[in-house]
Amino acid sequence: MWAFLKKDILVLLRDRTELAVLLLMPFILIVILGFSLRGLLMGDTEALNMQVALVQHDDEQAGIEQFTGELEAAAVPDQAAEQLEAAAGQVSPSSLLQSVLSSPELEEMLDVMELDEEAARQALQNEEVTAILTIPEDFTLLALRNMLLGEGPGSELELTVADTTSTRANVFQDILTDFTRSLNFETAVARAAAAEGGAISAESPAVQLGGVETVSAREPVNSFQYYTLGMAVMFVLFVSSTIAGKANVERQQHVFNRILLTNRHPFVYLSGKVLSSALISFCQLFVLFLFSTIVLQAFEWNSLEFWLGMAGISAVLAVCVGALAALLTSLTMRFNSDAIVTVFAGGIVTILAFLGGSFIPVSEMPGFLQAFGDWTPNGASMTAYLSWIQERDMTRVMDPLSRVGGTAVVLIAGSLLLFPTRGGD
Repeated sequence: MWAFLKKDILVLLRDRTELAVLLLMPFILIVILGFSLRGLLMGDTEALNMQVALVQHDDEQAGIEQFTGELEAAAVPDQAAEQLEAAAGQVSPSSLLQSVLSSPELEEMLDVMELDEEAARQALQNEEVTAILTIPEDFTLLALRNMLLGEGPGSELELTVADTTSTRANVFQDILTDFTRSLNFETAVARAAAAEGGAISAESPAVQLGGVETVSAREPVNSFQYYTLGMAVMFVLFVSSTIAGKANVERQQHVFNRILLTNRHPFVYLSGKVLSSALISFCQLFVLFLFSTIVLQAFEWNSLEFWLGMAGISAVLAVCVGALAALLTSLTMRFNSDAIVTVFAGGIVTILAFLGGSFIPVSEMPGFLQAFGDWTPNGASMTAYLSWIQERDMTRVMDPLSRVGGTAVVLIAGSLLLFPTRGGD
């Protein structure tokens, strides 16, 4: 078995093309994807920096004064009128919108400049701004009527963009959508409270709209961390196809037949494939993580606990890759063809990488694809890596690792059943 292990490692080290695929290609993709998409993952908003033109047609103060004047003319009871007047000053949508756009959470990515309509359109045409946000005339008055009195259709903001496929434009549109959705929700809550006998009070706590709410204690993952993990769990799968491909060469050169004549148990030969693939995979993962740590500063280098956890996850994944190499080897030997290895390396790896979240987070996928991806060895390993980076809790890592380990056991059992023996299949 140790002779088989040494042979596989030496053969791979002599193949510079395969080494380039296993090491150089993921390096290149990590750098390209990390820099190109660094603004699309949490923890990094500078890449989405955008300039927005604000065209103000509304006179907010005049709208509030006109609203209070209408309350007096409508003979609203004094106490209710006082509460509504105080509320109008607090929940004026124009002020709330501008406070959201100038909030600390958005200041790193959003630069709002107030321009007249003609200057704004010229700036958009010259691509000096990403979008134009227009606050229409009587926006405050119409909005207050709808919010506090339930009268009228309300008012709408006008957003103008030059490129509807622009990521920056879509992000800004999402910000406005979240603002209006939150404002409409609070209005509905206030109306429901009033219908039950409550009243809008000036002393009611103000609702902060448009803020960033953290719903978990997890640390954010930046783009270099994410794509280092994504490319690592993807390209480690190529180790299995590479080792199985070398086994096919051994079959063509009759090396495999000589092994069968020695009456060696298939387990010995396959064990060599598992160990060599696992060792090569572990070294590949180590080199990739070390590269990202030194060159891209993706991971902390001075935490022994962190690296022990990463090593444990990598070891389980490496064993699973070794088991996959054994299965591909058995299939190659049984059918006397390397077509299975070619299909696996040429297409199946890419499909597994997509389902496992190597290209985009699985949270962006439909539910059934997420469930399927969680059971792929690369997808489960990706989940384990991310959980460890964010939480440092080994109990959260055990579930995905158990799926990887279980997959390895099934693959090894399948390889033993399919492996051809001397004198027959």
